[in-house]
Order: sequence, then structure tokens, then C-alpha cells
Amino acid sequence: MQSIAQQIEQHTATISGFETTRDYISLSQMHMELSELKNTIDAGFEDSMKIRLRCYKGYQMERDLMERIFNIFPHRTGPAPEISLFDGAVKGHPDFLFDGYPADCKTVPLDEHLPANGKVSRKIYWQMQAYMYGMHVDKALVIFESRETGRICDVWLNANRSIQQSIEAKLHKLTNPEPVTRNS
Repeated sequence: MQSIAQQIEQHTATISGFETTRDYISLSQMHMELSELKNTIDAGFEDSMKIRLRCYKGYQMERDLMERIFNIFPHRTGPAPEISLFDGAVKGHPDFLFDGYPADCKTVPLDEHLPANGKVSRKIYWQMQAYMYGMHVDKALVIFESRETGRICDVWLNANRSIQQSIEAKLHKLTNPEPVTRNS
């Protein structure tokens, strides 16, 4: 018989919102190399109890942070539209809009993981560049919260056309695979 804690964890994993596969190419994965993206499309995402629990906790904290942001800035925030490119083969969804720009909430385990001097991880940087590319805007906002103390950090990112061109090239390769030629 499972303990109470095990039953709660199992339930949490079940309702975590974690997706093992998607029927589209996700803009949030644009930091990956082309071969990694292809593998994710074919094989799906790694799955485990720990991953699902972490996913739930991240979504839970992001929902809470978004609620506070919407309460503090009701006239500057709003729901974000789904970004759909390449006839729906590519999709993305920022958490919300801030002053009309794509915005995302992120949580980090410790205060020391909050971005210093506006420098965010490659994964987040490329994700936000993909959102700007898809929405045809020149900036985006990321708001971080530390799980250690609740400290908040906001970072505005400007469009990087070079990265966006790389994203576009990657998406073209994924959505328009080269035809197979046969030698007769």
C-alpha cells in the first residue's frame, strides 16, 4: 500500500500538465540543435515522476506569480495569443502580454540563480527570441522568481535578428524536409 505522501505525489504527477509529446514544433524548444529537435519530435520528451513533480511546481509558482503581476499591472497585462507558424506546424504560447509584448514567468531554485546584469540562460533567450520572431515585435519580458526567498527579477530582452534568422532557418528545415531522391 502506498503512503499518503506517495499517493499525493502520484496524483500531482498525473495532473502536472507535463506533455510527453506534442503534435507541433514548440517555439520554447528553439535552443535545441536541429538533431535534438528532430529526436524530440520523433521520440517525445523524457518522462519521470521527478520531472512531472518539478513541472507541476513550476506551473504552480508561475500561475501564482502571473496572478500577482495581473493584480499589480491590470492595464499593462493581458492574455497572450497562441503563436502559430508554418500552417500550424510550429506553435508557441507566451505566458501573457505586458504592454503588448510577449512575457514569460520563470522560477529558479535559489537567489543566486536569478539573472545577473540581465543575462538569461540560452534556453530562455532563444525561447523569447522565437516568441518575438513569431509575433513580429522587437522586445520581450521575462520575470523570474526565486523559490528560496521569493525575490523577483525582471529582464527585458531586445530582438536579436541573427538568432531569429537561425530560428527561422531551423524551422524551415523541420517543416520542409528535403525530398528523398532515389537513384534508378
